[in-house]
Amino acid sequence: MRNRNHILKVSLACVIASFLLWIAYRLLRHLGLGSPAECYFMAQVCVVLLIATYLAAYTVHTEFFRACFNASVASSTGHLLALSSISIGRWLLRRLVLSQVPVLCWVFLSTCVALFITDLQFTASLAVFAILGIYSLTAGAVGMLCAQVFRDTLFGTESATLLWCILMGGAFLLNPLQRYVDDPQPFIPLVLHLNPLIAVYGIFEGLDIFRNPVLYELTPVTWYDYRYPNPWYLVGVWQLVIGGCCFVGTWWMCRSRSYNR
Repeated sequence: MRNRNHILKVSLACVIASFLLWIAYRLLRHLGLGSPAECYFMAQVCVVLLIATYLAAYTVHTEFFRACFNASVASSTGHLLALSSISIGRWLLRRLVLSQVPVLCWVFLSTCVALFITDLQFTASLAVFAILGIYSLTAGAVGMLCAQVFRDTLFGTESATLLWCILMGGAFLLNPLQRYVDDPQPFIPLVLHLNPLIAVYGIFEGLDIFRNPVLYELTPVTWYDYRYPNPWYLVGVWQLVIGGCCFVGTWWMCRSRSYNR
């Protein structure tokens, strides 16, 4: 029964993720932000950040509070969480990784599909899978922290999603900033290094998502001289830093609550 529920969960997550992928892909193609393959993989990034955030927030929030604050649950998990800080860290890491299994399965399947229906090279597909795996764990860590801060899965997911929207839309937020600063160019490197979509540019060498007629009216980035992060996987390193900080914050909060229960 447990294996059946797990398979059902993975299948449902894949179906929802595929639907969201189609919506994001159509939107990116409508804006003309790249070729079909490039828009496909940028849409993949958006879906991973959204789905991974919710799965991790739901898994850790529900299981932690059930183990620590439900007096009727006398399980080994509750005893483990009260045992030591290291045990809490291992428990959180295990839950984070397991919560991302449906996302990683979908990433693998959707990348394989793109490998056969596009002219994507095999090395590029491996790079896409690696960066999406990093984003999955990072988004999960952010979702875990937000769920612990607000003690609610949905509100935590919404807060984490807002954070990702800020990081991905930082180039557009520079537009109102021009009213208060004379030169927004010093902020452009920060915007590019923290934007998860920029890694796709590095994988598809030559893609410039900002040199677009539509974006000339929406962001000042297109009017300035800028360079994308080099090497491209530096964006993934920054995402790991964000995820690591969020994981440590979640661990600290869970440790404090398990000791004070």
